[in-house]
Parts: sequence; C-alpha cells; structure tokens
Amino acid sequence: MTPAGIAVQAPARWRAAAAGAGAWLDEMPEPRRLALVVGLHLALGLAMRQLSPLATLHTAATILSVVAISLATRNPAVVLMCACYVSGSEVLWRMSRAYTFHETAKYAVSLLCLIGLIRMKRVRLPGHAVLYLALLLPAAVFPFVYFPFDTFRKQALFHLSGPIALTLAIVYCSNLRISAGEMWRAGVAFAAPLCGVLAVTVRSSYMQEVRFGTESNFQTSGGFGPNQVASSLAMGALLLLMGAVLGRTGWRQRAMLGGLAAAFTLQSAMTFSRGGVLALGGALVVAGPLLLSGHRYKKQILAGMAAVALVLAVAFPLVNAYTGGKLAERFQEKKMSGREELAAADLRIFEEYPVFGVGVGVSRFFHPRGVTAHTEFTRALSEHGLLGLAAYLVLLWLLVRRGAAIVAARESRAYRGMLMALLAWPLLYMAVNAMRTSAPGLAAGMAFLTVLPGALLAQRQRFER
Repeated sequence: MTPAGIAVQAPARWRAAAAGAGAWLDEMPEPRRLALVVGLHLALGLAMRQLSPLATLHTAATILSVVAISLATRNPAVVLMCACYVSGSEVLWRMSRAYTFHETAKYAVSLLCLIGLIRMKRVRLPGHAVLYLALLLPAAVFPFVYFPFDTFRKQALFHLSGPIALTLAIVYCSNLRISAGEMWRAGVAFAAPLCGVLAVTVRSSYMQEVRFGTESNFQTSGGFGPNQVASSLAMGALLLLMGAVLGRTGWRQRAMLGGLAAAFTLQSAMTFSRGGVLALGGALVVAGPLLLSGHRYKKQILAGMAAVALVLAVAFPLVNAYTGGKLAERFQEKKMSGREELAAADLRIFEEYPVFGVGVGVSRFFHPRGVTAHTEFTRALSEHGLLGLAAYLVLLWLLVRRGAAIVAARESRAYRGMLMALLAWPLLYMAVNAMRTSAPGLAAGMAFLTVLPGALLAQRQRFER
C-alpha cells in the first residue's frame, strides 16, 4: 500500500490478466438504468413530500434493507454504498416529515460501519479517530445528571451522533479497499435520493408563487432548513462531478452526471443558503491542482468541468433574473447570517467555563433566542471546554496527516484530487452547519478509502459468511 493508502502498483502479468478479463468495464450504471434510478427518485421525492406515511415507509424499508444487505453481502464496498444511500436520504426523510427519530440516518450510518468492521477479518484501528471521540464523551455527564432524560437524549445525542458517525466512518473506510467503479457507485447511491430533494425544491421554487428577499428561503428549500438542503445538494454535486470527469464511462453517462451536478448546484444556490455552494467551490479549489497535475486525461477533465461551468454560466443569469436579482445580491453579501453572534457567544461561554464546558447541548440556552450552534468548532469549546479543544486538534492533526499523505503519494493523481475534495468538504461544512447531518462524517470517512487500480480487483476484501 502507498503512504496515502490510495492504490498500489500491479505487476505486469496482473495488469495483462486484468485487461483480458475485462476489468475496465463501465464503472457507472448504463444510461437507461441510471435514468430509471433518477426518474424513480424524482417521483418518489414528490410523493413522499405529500404523504408522510410514504416517507415513513421508505425510511423503515431503507433501514431494514441496508442492514439486511450489509449482513448478507460478501463485498465490504456494498456496505459503503448502503451508508451513502442512507446519508443521501436523510434530508429527504426530514423534509417529508417521516415519523422517525431525527438522527435516524446518523444512527444507521454508524450501525452499518460497525457491521462492516465486525465482519472484517482484521481491523486496523486509527488511534487518533478513537481519541477524538473519547475526548468528547465526558461532556455528556453534566446534562445526563441535571436534565430530564428526554431533554438529555434530544440535546446530547443530537450533537454526539455526528462525531460518532464520523469516527466509525473513518475507522471503517481506513480498512476498506475498493475499486474506482465501486467508488463511483457509492457516489450515485448518495445522489439518487437527492434527486427527490431536487424535485421537491424545483416544484416549490418555480411552480408556486415565491417572494424573494436576501435571506435563506424556506419555500425554495421545499419548506425545510435551507442550510441542510443546500449542503446536501452540494455534496451530491461534488460526488457526481467527480464521477463525471474521472470515471471511465461513456459520454451519455458523463452528460447525465454532469447535468445532475449542475442542477444540484443551481438548486443549492436557490435555497439562498450560501454555505452549500461555497463549500463545494472550496472543495474543488483544494482538489484542482491534483486533478490536473500530470493526469493523462487532463484534457477530458478540463473539458468536463468546462461543460458544467458553461451550463451554470447560462443558467445562473436566467435564474437570477427570475428572482429579481436577489440571488446575486444574496451571494454578494458579506454578513454571516448571525453565525458570528453564536460563535462569539460560544467563546464567551468557553472563557467562563474553560475546563469542562457547560455540557453537550447546553450552549443553546446561552445563545441569543436559544438558537443551536452552527459552528462545530466553537460549539466544542463552549460545551466540552479544553477537552473539546483537544478533540478537534486531534481530528485536525488526523486530517492534516491524511492530506499530506495524499499529496505525497505518486499514484492515481486524479483520485488523490477526489480524496482531497472529500477531506476539505466536511471541514467547510462543520464551519457553517456544525454536524446537523451524517454527510460530513461520511465524507471524512471516504477520504480515507484505498482506491485500487483495475488490475488489482482481486485484492479487494471479502467478508466471511
């Protein structure tokens, strides 16, 4: 394995054998199947938004199915695909008012990663990831002792379920070797249910009367939290765009993936929540140098990105005109929508309670209007004290080490760019949305994947029965 854990070189006889066996088949589902998946989820999203029982049924059926599949499959990459589908469905379930726990997706992603780890023969435990979580747990004692259990459950688990999912995703993906095709299928699995979110938000944005201002818009977000909708669509766009420009597939699949990525990006902007588009742009800036450095398909990558950029350049002025210029005005604003007030309040709490903080979920009672923290790093200071500071320094060190290893590795430069994007995106997400969904934890975990070249597909792990 390379220092970055990305790919390994194959002996010439293996490469020849793999080529003869047709190892480099299309990595994406063929166009008709991909179109069917997209179409079904577009219709499903609209139906779920109107019928909460259907949303509940979809949630229950999904959880039962992915757990059963994870227990039955012999391919560990399938567990990752299941986790991606669950994470991609999270916002759709919430906006459809499914009758489930608010943190269902985080619990499910954690459970799937745990199942995968238990079924592996040998597991390497990244000590820094475990230490990160361990440092956050003591702050749960205070709310458990002094608050009613229901309040403790809602507040503490709301904030701890994200770090738990992040830790288990990093541990699982650090032990996972998958092919590039499996990586792209995981991305499609994440994006598929977001097609339902896209359908709901397009309907509420363009098929109903909308009053546009320069604040986050709940109507164009399908009646749900704009920051969560915008960020989830942006994560889907990132995975689809990486698949479109890096995947070994036909032009029809590339066009479909690129078109969906552009639609996700545009609708992320239409929520008037800036965090999603800005995090997507930041992740692409981080990935750019490695995507284009010495890759033999550099021209194709540039052409693919240029095509998506052209679509957005044509579509954005039209959409901006539809909003009366408010969309462009929103993205030109420099104020932070009140996040700076919450962060300042967190820092004041840390000054007053520096050692152990005020306890998990308690900082909101010190915030203006009782608003929950939006910045994970200042929340950790106020609620966990010095242990929270230590926890996120440990996590940052882990991510920096991983990033340095990715940059230093020589193989698979384009895939290293993709992994760097997945490493940067969750940090940008947590800076503006804390850990409201499972997506940042799963993205951070996927940055630790080992992506095998086609010649080494035989070296992928297999679960024992």
